[in-house]
Amino acid sequence: IQNDANNPNRILKEGDKFGYNYTSDIIQISAWLQNQWKFDRIDVFGAVNISQTSYKRIGNVKNGLFQNNSFGESKTQNFVNYAVKGGATYKLNGRNYLFMNVAQMTRAPFFENAFVSARTRNQYVPGLTEERIFSTEGGYLLRAPKVKARAVVYYTQFTNQTNTVSFYHSDYRNFVNYSITDIDKRHVGTELAVDFALGKGFSTSMVLALGQYYYSSRPNATISVDNTSELLANDETVYAKNFYVGGTPQDAFTLGFNYRAKKFWFINLNFNYYNNSYLDFNPARRTEAAIDLVDQTTAQWDNIVTQEKLNSEFTIDFFGGKSWKLNNYF
Repeated sequence: IQNDANNPNRILKEGDKFGYNYTSDIIQISAWLQNQWKFDRIDVFGAVNISQTSYKRIGNVKNGLFQNNSFGESKTQNFVNYAVKGGATYKLNGRNYLFMNVAQMTRAPFFENAFVSARTRNQYVPGLTEERIFSTEGGYLLRAPKVKARAVVYYTQFTNQTNTVSFYHSDYRNFVNYSITDIDKRHVGTELAVDFALGKGFSTSMVLALGQYYYSSRPNATISVDNTSELLANDETVYAKNFYVGGTPQDAFTLGFNYRAKKFWFINLNFNYYNNSYLDFNPARRTEAAIDLVDQTTAQWDNIVTQEKLNSEFTIDFFGGKSWKLNNYF
């Protein structure tokens, strides 16, 4: 019953912190080296990055449930990461360009995903490791007096990601922590952007983005009870492969109209449309236990397994602005 065993039976007053109280101590040191080479027909760049990320949790209260593992500093996690990037632009002529970029990098897990329950205790997710990212893109650029355009295709692969989610589990009848490791994702798509000058300060722009962002692996989950650290499952397979990544639309479209006056004021009107958005799925519904004894031909099976798709949405943005000179100097 003690929120803070260092101060038992304390009387809470307005402004006091209770429930949980911890500090995230994160240090990152990074060094970049980049160079560019320009020639008559081709421009080339290369870059390398070396970084070290270290973090720890500092518990500011002694949780009564975890008196030996909540107050003070946790062990420090250290990750040494790298990034290598390169690309080339081929100049067909003064207005038309072809380009391609490639990147390979590693990244430390985010602090909020590194702990089983950062709110309550200094316990790291088992098997914590850095994620790996490979990305490449290629496309075409047009730089004409009245028209600017960009067409791109891209591919990005994420591997070894870690995610921690906490929620009430109706089967276990308890608040649980799902520590999910070995998450792989794949993002592929194409983007098109065009800006056309209509004259006399008027212009129009269009952006079209079509993508597919989906899980490309079956991650593993470790499940523990939040208020006892009891291990409920270890290395449970989450059948997430080919499900869509939630939280972002797969497709988006924007059409804009712009006016920029000679006296330093402007207005913009944009119509935006978003499509193919999905809710991120509950990992507990992608396990063998979730569909045990459920008939595959029933609606109940579909309700458990099918990922929920959100409705298409649109927004209209209208904004403007003006700039002034102050005493012809600023």
